[in-house]
Amino acid sequence: MRTTTASQLAQARRRLAELTSLDEVLELLGWDQEVVMPSGAAEARGRQVSTVALLRHQRLCDPQLARLLGELAATEGLGPVDAANVREALREQQRALRLPPELVEQLSERAVAAHGIWAEARERGDFSRFAPILGELVDLARKKAAAIDPERPAYEVLIEDFEPGMTIAGIDRLFAPLRARLIPLLGELRGLSGPARPQAMGATIAADKQEALGRELMGVLGFDWSHGRLDRAVHPFCGGAGMSDVRVTSRYADDDFLSGLLAIIHETGHALYEQGRDPALADQPVSRARSMGWHESQSLLWENQVGRSPEFWRFLLPWLAEREPAFAGAELGAITKALARVDFDNMIRVEADELSYPLHVVLRYEIERDLFAEGPDRLAVADLPAVWNEKMQRYLGVTPPDDRQGILQDVHWSGGAFGYFPSYTIGALLAAQIFATAKGAIPGLMEGLGRGETAPLRAWLGREVHARGSTLSSDALAVAVTGSQLSPEPFLDYVEAKFRGAYGAPERVSGGAGA
Repeated sequence: MRTTTASQLAQARRRLAELTSLDEVLELLGWDQEVVMPSGAAEARGRQVSTVALLRHQRLCDPQLARLLGELAATEGLGPVDAANVREALREQQRALRLPPELVEQLSERAVAAHGIWAEARERGDFSRFAPILGELVDLARKKAAAIDPERPAYEVLIEDFEPGMTIAGIDRLFAPLRARLIPLLGELRGLSGPARPQAMGATIAADKQEALGRELMGVLGFDWSHGRLDRAVHPFCGGAGMSDVRVTSRYADDDFLSGLLAIIHETGHALYEQGRDPALADQPVSRARSMGWHESQSLLWENQVGRSPEFWRFLLPWLAEREPAFAGAELGAITKALARVDFDNMIRVEADELSYPLHVVLRYEIERDLFAEGPDRLAVADLPAVWNEKMQRYLGVTPPDDRQGILQDVHWSGGAFGYFPSYTIGALLAAQIFATAKGAIPGLMEGLGRGETAPLRAWLGREVHARGSTLSSDALAVAVTGSQLSPEPFLDYVEAKFRGAYGAPERVSGGAGA
């Protein structure tokens, strides 16, 4: 490598590391807002966030960095990691260069203000309190999309904040088979007698005890407590300041232990991704997750393929029984069957079972897509609750009784995160496909999970997914990890077999709807 190129790479890495530090500051400010910030500090926090966001935007758009990345992108002979690092930085920079600084500042400030308004509206179950500022955020997001790429649909531009390279057509290709197979299956199962809920799963367990159990279980899963912590928040999430400071949050209900436990496992899956990244590249764009869908694949893999599996519960049930009397004497078969039980009356996405969860995401995707559509197909903010409720009834067979259990249940829109929701189901599809590969690649994986041995899976995921970061495109990474591009079929086959078995429903005939 030429001395000049080596010097340019070193300079680029230094500048990109500074951007990462600013990202980490913003992450910490966001974590603090969700977890410990006093409610009266919202205005000041908005100023702080907007100042740091504007500073980061200015650093990212610095002409010297733009020239440096452009020269490196045109340089032949860069190693694959350096080339991917430059590619990722340049992609982000080119999007940012098209955004007016005042728009970046407005987006940050209004998102901070919107969070408190959303929280109050959610508590009161009154969408009308949130609608005005949501309208502002939608308008600002439209301006953002138009500034980045006026030739493409606004929603598709926004999706790329979370799923680089993904298109509306690509999501439709993945989601259409889910609608076609899951809606009829839910209708079929609704008419059958499903597995009973064991008494242990309905036991009253204090939130403090749940948190203590969750904390201990995180250690079993491999969470590194010297580089992380656990706290409580209204909406469970994993944040912090990079792989050395990973902060997990959860919430608990005294009468719903399973929900809190699975939330802990889910967020720990995110945390294991962060803690499993390549430490030598931790401050560089190439180390970050390829997309939010890829990040979500890891949390859902641990929550569903592991945390809801009969094999892992062979370990987990006696482990729980030693620590919580409610689980003493519980039958493993009853517990594992109940893990494939559909709560047909559930309204809440984060509490949904594996079978119905994708439909919660599909309806959000369709609403967002129509909210940003052009012409007569555009959905008005004022119409959102009615459209939401209609889709809930059509897809899931339930109608929310109020806005709190309907349109206001998610925090995402208050942060201006339009285009995020598809990542959840993209992650579920990836999780099924990745885990099917892992079972073939790791000898004795399922037997080991039955003994609480999580290290082999964690190490395999670390090599195959976490350490690879963004070195490859999403499609190329799927092929590298699983041998094929992403498909809905492994997920659909997995949930059909699991839930049909639990409900005693006949096996699906090949060639049916959505095949």
